[in-house]
Amino acid sequence: MVPKTYKHCICGMRCSAIIVILVLAGLILTAGCAGIAPEKTSGSKQTQQTGSHVLSQEGKGSSSLVGPWYVKALIIDATPKAPVRLTGIQLTFNDNGSFSGFDSCNPYIGKWQAKKQYISISDINSQTRYCIEPEGVMEQESEYFALLKNASSYHVYGEDLVLSDGTGKNGIFLKQVFF
Repeated sequence: MVPKTYKHCICGMRCSAIIVILVLAGLILTAGCAGIAPEKTSGSKQTQQTGSHVLSQEGKGSSSLVGPWYVKALIIDATPKAPVRLTGIQLTFNDNGSFSGFDSCNPYIGKWQAKKQYISISDINSQTRYCIEPEGVMEQESEYFALLKNASSYHVYGEDLVLSDGTGKNGIFLKQVFF
């Protein structure tokens, strides 16, 4: 049998160890959530740093496009249209001039080039699997690819991206994904 003084000491050590573990876990979570301070620039162009992603304040550098995005709305004739319920359209711009994504039914790939606020999307290739559910997903895919193909300009506003055609009445509204 363990004397009472030792039981208290053992329980105290267990409680202390739990507290230390909880404090360390909290510090790790806090460190992981903390962003890095904004970068200092020598020129007039300022950058904003969110987590580990550097975004051009005005979205003029094509590097502000690189990374994963998801579609929040398709804009057709100046009217935003939310994606079909239970679907998600994802687009990732790679720094080598390629892009890839998933349009709720099929994966796709293509090429892109951007300079200042202008963008050129080409060589869009997608599988041709037909999806019957949810209702409207294939129409959404057709609209999305038409809007993507016709995109000629882009604007980055923080974590938001707008791709639009020459008229400004049609486009895609996207939100940046952070992992």
